[in-house]
Amino acid sequence: MPADYLLSVDLGTSHTVAVVVWPDGRTRPLLFDGSPVMSSAVFLDPSGAIHTGRDAERLGLTAPERFEPNPKHRVSDGTMLLGDREIPVTAAFAAILSRVARTAIESVGHLPNAVLTCPAAWSEQRRGALHDAAAQAGYRPVKILTEPVAAAHYYTSRLSHPLAPGQALAVFDFGGGTLDIAVLERRQDGSFGVLADGGLHDLGGLDFDAALVAHIGITVRQKEPEIWQRLEQPSGASEMRNRRELWEEVRAAKEMLSRSSVAPVTVPDMAQSLHLTRGELDQISRPLLSRAVGETQRVLGLTGRRPEQLAGLFLVGGSSRMPMVSKMLHEGLGIAPTVLEQPELPVSEGAALAMTTVATVTPPVTVTPPAAAPASPPQYSPVTQAAGSLPPLPPASDETIALRRSAPEAPKRRIPRKWIAIGVVVVLLGIAIPLGLWWMLNPYKQRPFAEELTEVGSATAFSGEVNDGIYEVRVWDDKTLFAYTTSSSDASGEELHVRAVDTATGEPLWSEDKVFPGGGWDNTYFVSEELISFSQEVEADGGTAFQHYFLDWDSGETRNTVTSPARDAARSGDLLVIAPLSGNTFNVYDADGEDVAEWELGDAEESVTTASWDLVGSPDDIAEPAQTVNGDGRVWALTSDNVLHVYEIESGDLLAEREVETVEDHYFAWDGKVYVGVVKTTGYDLNVYDIENDLDEVDSEEVESGTLADYPIKACGAALVCVREPIEDLTDVYTWRVYDADGEKFVHEFEDEDGGYGDIEPLGDRLMVEYYAGDDLRTQIFDKGFDKENNSLEETYDAIDGGSALTWPSSSGFATSTGNVIGLGRDGSRSELRTGLEAYACDASDTHLSCLTLEGMQVYSFRDK
Repeated sequence: MPADYLLSVDLGTSHTVAVVVWPDGRTRPLLFDGSPVMSSAVFLDPSGAIHTGRDAERLGLTAPERFEPNPKHRVSDGTMLLGDREIPVTAAFAAILSRVARTAIESVGHLPNAVLTCPAAWSEQRRGALHDAAAQAGYRPVKILTEPVAAAHYYTSRLSHPLAPGQALAVFDFGGGTLDIAVLERRQDGSFGVLADGGLHDLGGLDFDAALVAHIGITVRQKEPEIWQRLEQPSGASEMRNRRELWEEVRAAKEMLSRSSVAPVTVPDMAQSLHLTRGELDQISRPLLSRAVGETQRVLGLTGRRPEQLAGLFLVGGSSRMPMVSKMLHEGLGIAPTVLEQPELPVSEGAALAMTTVATVTPPVTVTPPAAAPASPPQYSPVTQAAGSLPPLPPASDETIALRRSAPEAPKRRIPRKWIAIGVVVVLLGIAIPLGLWWMLNPYKQRPFAEELTEVGSATAFSGEVNDGIYEVRVWDDKTLFAYTTSSSDASGEELHVRAVDTATGEPLWSEDKVFPGGGWDNTYFVSEELISFSQEVEADGGTAFQHYFLDWDSGETRNTVTSPARDAARSGDLLVIAPLSGNTFNVYDADGEDVAEWELGDAEESVTTASWDLVGSPDDIAEPAQTVNGDGRVWALTSDNVLHVYEIESGDLLAEREVETVEDHYFAWDGKVYVGVVKTTGYDLNVYDIENDLDEVDSEEVESGTLADYPIKACGAALVCVREPIEDLTDVYTWRVYDADGEKFVHEFEDEDGGYGDIEPLGDRLMVEYYAGDDLRTQIFDKGFDKENNSLEETYDAIDGGSALTWPSSSGFATSTGNVIGLGRDGSRSELRTGLEAYACDASDTHLSCLTLEGMQVYSFRDK
């Protein structure tokens, strides 16, 4: 087989590009369906064949659950679920590389030696996945070169921009799905070293397309609401094609606006075309690109160099061709970027140049492949390439080394239910985009914060002198409920004041405070779109009872009051569940305080009563932690005879009932399963029961050492449950084990080697982990593979949406506290919004912070809707 050809493959998040170097030094890109850019999407059909590129996207329209538009995003997961089958990510890579191999053979008659590219931040294990995939696709052992190094070789060789030793180049790689940034330095030997790298894994060209479709949708909805309804929610093949055509039109218009000031957009079924202007595109793009500029500044700052000390700023990746990208980078850094007409090609061609130009080659970071194949077959269902997608490869020569599949970096992750339910796919000139609202609102998208915290309107003054009793704030979307107590002439000497405020304007929704005399208040307030409810301890028949109030958001008037022996309550949507511990009755009320459902459980005469109860949690709430539905509409209850019961809240229907463990154990319900922690003489068990299957036990994990803290089990991801263990002789300091419900095993431990941990909270599909550095509690974000994201943070945070969190002054309960307001992105980036804010109590939505301050009830804004 000739050795003087070379194949270079850039397998990107959204697209794959391949270049062949000919014996005379010429470089030619391979064409896939007539284009040098092939979609990286894959589709697994029912027979087990993997389809790639444009074929995968077309098939994805018919069965979106079998489609993965960005398999590179899943490399840390190890496997991915397509339809009813789980396949290794390496199998998807191998299918793409097989398609490239066939095309190369058609072009030059054989499969040449190859170099593949990968992000600078990829670990050896991730690079090993590329080695394994290439071996599965029939390649000889491949070289691996990082993408920014490849781009740097193109910049210096093909564009003739020489860099002297010690000079630095920034590479801005802006693709369809991600942004990768690296700063490289030319070494004395002519190679390149990466000084710093970073990027935004939730920002790419697809986000701009989605924003433009949303912009067009506003006009279409106003002029032709029925047409937009069909485009947004198609019901048949014809309407699906129309929706695909709209996205194709929008993307074509976006590309045309890189060359002209106006571009037409033909909307299917509309008589007249619409138009997009360069100004509209710039206005829509600026908020998204401001994040990209900020990340570039951050990465450059890590090197200790100023922008003017760079020898160049090189833009690659298809999304870099938008003029606004160069313009904003020029504005933000003060240096003019270099960008090509086809920015998708430099990485692949640069890798080829690096391999064929001995004097300037950067030694790639390689993963040494094992010398023998595994003794046992891999444990997954057989998967084959789509018919015709495998090239007629020649028999392996003696030079071919059998490579073993590397173990995945992390166990499988389930695709969240929202992704499957809403993630229908369109073909967009080789780009697959989720449809409906999911196109425009990735639930785990990181949204930018404003430059500072700003007051919304003036503070609404207190109507009495606060008495250091109750200070509570609850924000729900565009409205806030404030509650505080004051002294009064009542026999108790106290009264509760409640007021609702419009967060958009800061104006009160009610003309005055609603005042409730007496004491007996606590800090439990339930709010939703329709519901306001809180309770007061009162005397009843010589004993104690609790009066639950239901208020109207619009007027503040009391809709109803309900007296119960219990204060124990929980909100599910707009419903309120009230049930006493050591009692037998569950009551469900709507926002008007009207009885919706009621049921009895246990046996009062036999003293069988409720020992504990809670809602069954839902992964859907992770995307909206500041505005949750709060559960999946079911409640579990454990009675003193050790029987576990599960009810549907709205109907009161009994769904499952079984004796599983004892009342001494620890119960938690999440995503259709009940988790029970059972402490033993040494260690403990985590037992898992399936609600859908009459509470059958589906897993039991034994932990040989350690014990359980109080309330030890909580959700920390869509398919993750975290178990908390106390550290001996320490207060509020723990270790954590992470259990994967899909893999049915513990997959990670946060141990006490660094001083122990505080709380863990999901931030979309990542984790915010509090840990102790000495006596200080800090925060570190971990990605899905439990790798650290960015640097640790001095503060602790509360998630406010699927991609960001916020910290604000903590409530002391008796006086004001002073603290900073800081936004946190899922990538670990901080946005300092206000220093030294003094408040009694605060609460946040995903856009506003509302606080009881010395001046009264104040609303602040930290980002637009």
